[in-house]
Amino acid sequence: MKHINELDLEPIIVKLVDQEEGLGWTVEYALNVEREYRKFLMLCKMFPKEHIVPSSPVDDFWHFHILDTRKYELDCNNFFGYFLHHFPYFGMRGEKDAENLRNAWNTTLKLYTENFGAPDKMIWQSSKRCPNCGRRCADDATSEVRPRIADINSGAISAVLETSRPPIVEGYRIFS
Repeated sequence: MKHINELDLEPIIVKLVDQEEGLGWTVEYALNVEREYRKFLMLCKMFPKEHIVPSSPVDDFWHFHILDTRKYELDCNNFFGYFLHHFPYFGMRGEKDAENLRNAWNTTLKLYTENFGAPDKMIWQSSKRCPNCGRRCADDATSEVRPRIADINSGAISAVLETSRPPIVEGYRIFS
């Protein structure tokens, strides 16, 4: 297994600072988030039975890492020994799920503080709905149940979908 500092995350930084392809971060900010992303990965490895929830910037970094699928898979295998899955629906599937996300966020901050000291408040101020689910994708928080459009409690959205959603497949044409 590789040490966390052996992972080459420079290509992800380059992508994140790009104005068109990335998020337009400064190099300094991207380097700070990279440091925190490495801590997030360490927490995932140290506490595989916990739902470790990244901060919003760390989650953005994680998304860009995942987009380089071959590199992400290799990095996961080299650091964890398995593929670290990402479940982006945690907190979206009802009030109990949202409460589970809040609890996981608080647990993450507690574990972070115990292991690394006080979190950087510029980077760890909030979280999106994306926990690490490691190898345990069948528990309550990260079950394979994904949200559906019909679950959204908005009559306006449902009305728009019913009238304007095109058929999935209308037909196709083969060109020779």
